[in-house]
Amino acid sequence: MSPTAKLLFGLGAVLLMGWVYHGPLGNGAAFIDRVQGAAQRAIAETDLPGIVVRLGRDPMSRTATLSGPADQFQREGQGELKGLNDIVRETEGVSDVQWADEGDIATGTPLILEAVLAMVVAYLIGLGLGRLFFGRPKKESFLD
Repeated sequence: MSPTAKLLFGLGAVLLMGWVYHGPLGNGAAFIDRVQGAAQRAIAETDLPGIVVRLGRDPMSRTATLSGPADQFQREGQGELKGLNDIVRETEGVSDVQWADEGDIATGTPLILEAVLAMVVAYLIGLGLGRLFFGRPKKESFLD
C-alpha cells in the first residue's frame, strides 16, 4: 500500500470515528442539551420571566437563539451591567447569540463541521509529531 493511501485511510478512519461519536452515539446532541441547559439556568438567575434559550438543532450548532419579552436595555445591558446577550455568551460552549425577533435566524457553524475540522487538525498534528520524533526509517542496503 502506498504512503498516500495509508494517510488517506487513516484520515478516513479518524473522520468516521468522529462522526460515529458525534452522531449515532448521541454525544453531539448531549453536548447541545448540556450547553442549552446551562444557558437557560444562567438566564433564570436574572429573574426575567419568559426568556427562552434554544441552541441550533437542525443542524446542531452552538448558536443560541433567545426569545421572550425583553427590551433593548435588558438584551444589551449598559456599561458594567450585563445584558442577556452577555450572560448567555459567557456560558461555556455558546459561540454566538441572536434574538428570534431580530430578522433572519442564522444557523451558525454546524457542530459536526467544527468536530471534523478539529479532527483533521489533530490528525495533521499527530502526523507532524510522528515525523518529527520518528522520521522515516533509514533503509539498510549493501551499497552504503
